[in-house]
Amino acid sequence: MAGIHRQLMLFGTDGLRRVAAALQDPKERRRELDRIAAASVALGEPAEDDLAFSHSGLCQTCLPHARPASNDLIWERNSGRFHLMVSPGVVRGADGRATRVGVPYGTRARLIMIFLQTEGVRSRTVSLGPSMSAWIRSLGLPVTGGPRGTIQAIREQSLRIARCEFTLQWTARSASGGDETIIRDQRLVSGLSLWHGQEEGAPWQATVELTREFHEHLREHAVPLMRDAIAHLKDNSLGLDLYTLLAYRLQRLEQPLLLRWQALAAQVGADTSRVSHLAQRVKAVLPDVLAVYPDAGVEVVRHGLRLLPSKSPVPRTLVNGLRVVEAATPPR
Repeated sequence: MAGIHRQLMLFGTDGLRRVAAALQDPKERRRELDRIAAASVALGEPAEDDLAFSHSGLCQTCLPHARPASNDLIWERNSGRFHLMVSPGVVRGADGRATRVGVPYGTRARLIMIFLQTEGVRSRTVSLGPSMSAWIRSLGLPVTGGPRGTIQAIREQSLRIARCEFTLQWTARSASGGDETIIRDQRLVSGLSLWHGQEEGAPWQATVELTREFHEHLREHAVPLMRDAIAHLKDNSLGLDLYTLLAYRLQRLEQPLLLRWQALAAQVGADTSRVSHLAQRVKAVLPDVLAVYPDAGVEVVRHGLRLLPSKSPVPRTLVNGLRVVEAATPPR
């Protein structure tokens, strides 16, 4: 159990809040108060409505943290024998010529992906609510207009998600006992009408349909997460990546594992040539991740993260009736 949860049990929420309120730096004070609130919620009893889900393959790897330098870039990440490739899709531009829209990136793309997968576990047809504003609020974001507002950002990331193709490639044991390479190409959603985002008050496409292939694969390989944890980490793409990675990985361990910085960079880093920079960022955001995952056994050591066998962040009783990734299931 993380230190903040032990402190909550000893001193209570009010006691920790008084200590945090005395911090001189306003940003650090706000962050510590938010962390205390999130850790307090994480110690409570969750309900079924508190669940979120993500595909196991997308828990092991990640999307870009920032806008790629080129919309033509094919994004690649690795996790052991598992390999993710995201290919940008094309649309007809204003000049009448085909143009690539680029791969999805950043926190907005991650929140959209988790939303679609969470709802998609239950139904292939995903309802987005009565309006774009309502949907954006359901993602935990404020509704703002303009070139840098959330409406434009959600519209762009939605289009990128809708048009890109996810290639999942992994090595598995064949029936004869040898290795075989399995490649699966996936689009997440069917059609494009949803992703031409609407302004406030304009007609709204309230549902989107996942592709049959992705829906079936998601149902087979869904990893349960906590909505409150996603909400707490919604402004930090690396924090979201670490939380989903740990939610998938820790419950599968049978013995401690050293996840070296170089290996972690191949999974969630944006630039594997700057491993030291990634290590600093991980150390900075890890307290927020552990605040929302009380049972996570994670230690920062010199060469990386020492991972310990741990319980899932979601009690197994909450996911009865849904087939989710079990500790003994091989990664796919």
